[in-house]
Amino acid sequence: MSVNWYKNLMSTDLRGRVLLPWRQETFPVDWQQEFASSAPLHLEVGFGDGRFTLRRALENPTESFVGLEISSASLQRGWKKIRNHDLRNVRLIKLGAQFAVQHLFAPQSLSSIVVNFPDPWPKEKHEKNRLLQDSFFKLAASRLKPGGSINLATDHPEYLAFARAQSQLSGLYDLLEPSPPQAVFETKYALKWKDQGKPLYYQVFRYNGLASPHFPILERPATMPHALIQGQLPETFDFSKQVLAYGDGHVILHEVLKSMGSDDETPAQEKWLFRATIDEKDLKQQLLVVVKRRSPDELIVRLEPFGDPVITKTTRGAVHAVTEWLLSLPAGIKVLERNY
Repeated sequence: MSVNWYKNLMSTDLRGRVLLPWRQETFPVDWQQEFASSAPLHLEVGFGDGRFTLRRALENPTESFVGLEISSASLQRGWKKIRNHDLRNVRLIKLGAQFAVQHLFAPQSLSSIVVNFPDPWPKEKHEKNRLLQDSFFKLAASRLKPGGSINLATDHPEYLAFARAQSQLSGLYDLLEPSPPQAVFETKYALKWKDQGKPLYYQVFRYNGLASPHFPILERPATMPHALIQGQLPETFDFSKQVLAYGDGHVILHEVLKSMGSDDETPAQEKWLFRATIDEKDLKQQLLVVVKRRSPDELIVRLEPFGDPVITKTTRGAVHAVTEWLLSLPAGIKVLERNY
């Protein structure tokens, strides 16, 4: 897949962009500033090829729409549809629902959340992977306006029954069964299921405005996590994959590489790069941790800003994992300061 479409969409001005670079935003996003509008804000989880998003935005030009998708191919298709119609009231984000709803949206900021034909995870042992369960209903209630709703379309009766039951555990939702908007059953999957003769279901979960649990929004740190260490890096070393439980997830150190380049401060032989995966329930990231010399006897271990990593508790653990691995080397390395 060509990356030109991504470069093109990122080169547009603020008011005309479609894909939101969410890693660069403050949390929560100021959607009124983003859209230059205080109109109702709607979220669609898993917009697929974007045809439903497009139709809603065209029919409601004064309202604002945000679409979430984790598939790059779907993101590209949706982006093309929105750009071809030059719509300014839509933003698309490549991100999962749990993290996005909690951190990108302020309390009582959403008028609706649309979930069209989610993965039903039909096996009983996989029910924990379903989106519409008690934990998400509570999170959504903390971000919906009173009277706001989660609107579900599905072809899976067991998923529908599961979602209905889960929505009632918190006492925060009323169950409504209005006639669905015509466009709901004209999406790619809806047409596929109709052609196969499958029944389609539409359910509205309306937030009743009762007090919902508090879900904190991630604070963005002023500086990158880092540690200062004292000592000399060995010329040769052995490294094997490292897995460390930290925060709410795991840090995986895959490999370490000596830099082939140099800059004004760091000779090539004095700079190491660690490739890491941060694996958390609601967010998975690939990032780099660098070890570089600051003075003849002092080195810094820090997270690289490359890739705009989101600094969570587990992300901080990447600096910790590298620091602890360095301490295990027979080189007499000592930690002077930990800032993570």
